[in-house]
Order: sequence, then structure tokens, then C-alpha cells
Amino acid sequence: MLRLAVVSTDLKSSDLQTALERTMPIHSVEQWTPSPKLHPVPGESIPDVVLLDMSQNTQAGLEFANHVHRLHPALPIVACSQFQPSPDVLLRAMRAGVQDFLPKPLDFVALKATLLRLNPEGESAKGSRQPGKLIVVMGTKGGVGTSTVAVNLAVQLKQTAEKNVVLLDFARPLGDDCLLLDLQPRFSIRDAIENADRMDAHFLAGLLTHHKSGLEVMAGALSPDDWQNATMPALARVIAVAQSHYDFVIVDFGSFYSSEWKPVLAEAEILLVAEPNLPGLYQLQRYVRNVFSGIDEDRVRLVINRWHRRDEEALKSVEKHLKRPIFARLPNDFHQVTVAASLGVPLSQNHGYALPAKLRELASRLAEPTPEVEEHHNSIATFPLRSCIPHVSATPILRFN
Repeated sequence: MLRLAVVSTDLKSSDLQTALERTMPIHSVEQWTPSPKLHPVPGESIPDVVLLDMSQNTQAGLEFANHVHRLHPALPIVACSQFQPSPDVLLRAMRAGVQDFLPKPLDFVALKATLLRLNPEGESAKGSRQPGKLIVVMGTKGGVGTSTVAVNLAVQLKQTAEKNVVLLDFARPLGDDCLLLDLQPRFSIRDAIENADRMDAHFLAGLLTHHKSGLEVMAGALSPDDWQNATMPALARVIAVAQSHYDFVIVDFGSFYSSEWKPVLAEAEILLVAEPNLPGLYQLQRYVRNVFSGIDEDRVRLVINRWHRRDEEALKSVEKHLKRPIFARLPNDFHQVTVAASLGVPLSQNHGYALPAKLRELASRLAEPTPEVEEHHNSIATFPLRSCIPHVSATPILRFN
């Protein structure tokens, strides 16, 4: 059973003790105050989880969390408040070591789920999971529909595979994925880049925006300047943490490429998106020969977007020339794509629409990889990724429930 500490400026009137007693069996509950004079000191016995009430004094709560986090970086801190915290407060709470933020009055089901997840005995079993499958959607050039494919593939994959799916918007210079899903993100890729040294599953969860389909989305850059401080190790760290927590990680890569990304791409299943016109097919062949040389060809899937039947002769010539098949042909449906983008919704699932059906078929194929590719993926895990990432200690951060 868990040993907890309740931190509040008014312990007598605090409802946290009652909430804990009604939630689950607890070994013991200590009562602390966020007063600087009464902060826990080094060497003092500590609980398994700290429940911090920030309703009365947000600043005092943040100072307390900072103090405890410096002394015990692995100690989970759960904050709660009857007021909706601002994005600034949420970000400061993350940096102070807060793992979860629950609204008051407390929902007993949510509180119980949070405490069970934070139970140290449960963490060891969770750490043995295989890394999630990494799927990178990359365009041969701008304007080929990479974001449309990435967003709708991620939604279809969530609905088809019924697994945990996260979409990371790495498109440059600006990200459109949240716009295509009518989401209003509080945080973006910039927050992930600036806090990469603190990144873990809880921090990542706090930066994501939830879509009603069940998909979790990392918002892309809001300004081109957001990429100024972006480094390969920081972005690789975000991907690696996402793989540790989600079954499928979809990265909207846009049309950006740099050779330093090769170790990451070598461990991904790459969907190379191109249009079936002369410039598009020419770029497709250049990418296959130059950008992806040295990468297992089974990991590079050729996807033709805005396909027409009249394009088949040219595509057969490309297949023969590259000695590899076209993995997917996504039909051209300008009207439906335009309407969906204007409304900020995924493509319609109504019968008779060929494009969503093809995306659903593509998602099903990606959700069931061939045994050879899966065996190779599991055997090498994320070793090349780790070679790009500086050592970072596990730091409990904010999570939204």
C-alpha cells in the first residue's frame, strides 16, 4: 500500500484526506504545509507520492514542489486545484517536478487511476515493454499532401489498431497538423525542444493535445524561429520517449531532411509521399537513390498521393526503374480534402469515398508488419537513437488526465 503526503495551506479544511480514504487502501497519510520553515529536509523519511493542493497559493505550491524535487527527483508529485491553471503555471509546474494536475473537486476514479499508475511496483513491469513502432511520413517536396496523409493515417491507425497512437508534427517551417484537426494546443514542439533534457513520458504527455478520435498530437512550430534552437539530440529524445510510451509514433516530417537524421530514419518505417507528375516522380527517384541509400529498402515505402488511373503507365515505369513496388496509391479527392481541411476534421468515413478507404487499408497494413521486419525492429530496438541522445536522468513531470 502507498504512503502519501498531503500538502495544503489549510490542512483542517482540506478535502484531500477524505478523497484518499474513499479512493483506495492507503498505508499512511502525512500532512505537510508548504511553509518554507516546514519543508522536508534531506534525510527525512519520504512518502511514495505527494498530493499538493495549489488552490490557495499557487506560488507557494510551486516553490514547495521545486524544493522537494531538488531533494528527491524521483518522488512523484500530483498537484490539484479548483482553478484552471494557465499555460504558464502548467509549464512552471512541469519544471518543478509535478507529474499530474487534477481538477478539484477530485474525481475518485481519476485519482485512483493516477495513484495506481504512480505506484513504484507498477513502474518496473511497465519498463519492460517493447518500443513503439516509428512511422515517418516524408514528402519528396512541399505541397504533396504530407500533413494530410500523416494526420488521417494517424487517425485511421488509432481507430483500426485500437492502440495508443501519437502524432508528432516536425514539419518545417510551420506545422499544420493541429489546424487540420481543429485543435487549440497549449504547448508545441518548441516546449519539447527547450525541455529535452527533462523529457520523459510524463513530461511528453503534458505537452500533447488530445483529439476526440483518441489520437494524441504534439503541435508543430508556431513560428519559424521555433526551430532555431532545435538540435538532433533533442528531437531524437522526443521520439525515443514517445516510443517508450505509445504503440505507434507517427512523425509528420514534412519535406525536410538532413543527413544527421539517418540513424533515426534507419529504425523507422518511412512513407515517402510523392505526386504522380513528372517533377514528383523525378524527385521520388532522387530520394530513393540518394537520401535513403544505405537504409533497408523494406523500410522505405513509396506512397503516391492524388493518384489517377491514367498515371499507371508512368508508375509502372518507376517501379521497374527503381526495382521496388509502389506501396500505396491514394486517390485524388480534391473536394473532400478541401472540405475536411476547412472544417478541421479527419476525412469522412462515409461509404463510397475511396480516399478514406485507402487510408484505412494503409493503416491496417502498417499495423500488421511482416514478421521479418518486426523481428529486425525488436532485435536492434532503439540503439542507434540512443547514440544520438545525451544521457538524461528520469525526471517526473506533468501529465494531463
